[in-house]
Amino acid sequence: MRSNTYKTVVEEPKKVKKDSPFSKWFANLPKWKFLSNDAEDENSQYIQKVVFVTFLGIIYIANSFQAEKSHLRINQLEKSVERLRVEYSTLKYDFINESKRSKIEEKAANMGLVPLENAPIVITVPNLEDN
Repeated sequence: MRSNTYKTVVEEPKKVKKDSPFSKWFANLPKWKFLSNDAEDENSQYIQKVVFVTFLGIIYIANSFQAEKSHLRINQLEKSVERLRVEYSTLKYDFINESKRSKIEEKAANMGLVPLENAPIVITVPNLEDN
């Protein structure tokens, strides 16, 4: 019978990771060293420009959203102005139509008022202070 023995583990050699172009940048990310102006850091000469261009892109997107929102608001106000213009024209026409003499006489006749057939008599009072 065989005796019990421990299994021997054969260690495989570790694979050497190949450095990616961003590995140095990611390593410095928590320290904010990527924003430094050191000439020896190869990423520092480009990262500030990338951050600036990203900032400009965000501003551009925000500006386009604001412009679209303003454009929709202008269209809404134009529709409202057109509706109010039509309403104003209708009310103006109704007012002009109701203020015609024939319409006024018709409404006054319903209340029992009739227009005068003779011109009104002017009463003059002599000025008492001149005497």
